[in-house]
Amino acid sequence: MHEFTISVAEILGSPGAYRDLRIRRPLKGVRTSLARLHRAIDASLRAESVVEGILVTGRVAADSVLQCARCLKQLPADVDVEVCELFYAQGHTDQADDDSYRVAGNDIDLEPMLRDAITLGLPLNPLCEAGCKGLCAHCGKDLNLGDCECTEEEGDPRWAALDELRDRLAQ
Repeated sequence: MHEFTISVAEILGSPGAYRDLRIRRPLKGVRTSLARLHRAIDASLRAESVVEGILVTGRVAADSVLQCARCLKQLPADVDVEVCELFYAQGHTDQADDDSYRVAGNDIDLEPMLRDAITLGLPLNPLCEAGCKGLCAHCGKDLNLGDCECTEEEGDPRWAALDELRDRLAQ
């Protein structure tokens, strides 16, 4: 049995019955290009029997490490998301699509739902601060710490005619 697989045998098929769940364990492999989980997740969930299957609601929190999209500095951040997902029972799969969660026998596997919720809660382009200046494209110096010694290069002479046209149109 998988570590995120929960038995719902006692509530399945009894609409209104529920089971409260508390999950504190690592969820490996949750990351984006600039964010990753740092510690175990902390989930307070309720699995409630409904006509279609099991409705899982609650809150999932985790510590993450983000990397600024501009200067690449690492910074800690909290991820806190609400979940509300239906796990379809057998006989109700005609209402479900291929991406829906399903009850397998008397069990539900919470890992895909938790992974989806936390991953969607991670920022795509985190910033260390709104006014982050980033890194110099030429020398790589952190421009938040001061200006670099790089000089602006002249444009490519092959584009001179277009540069001239742009300047005329801007007037």
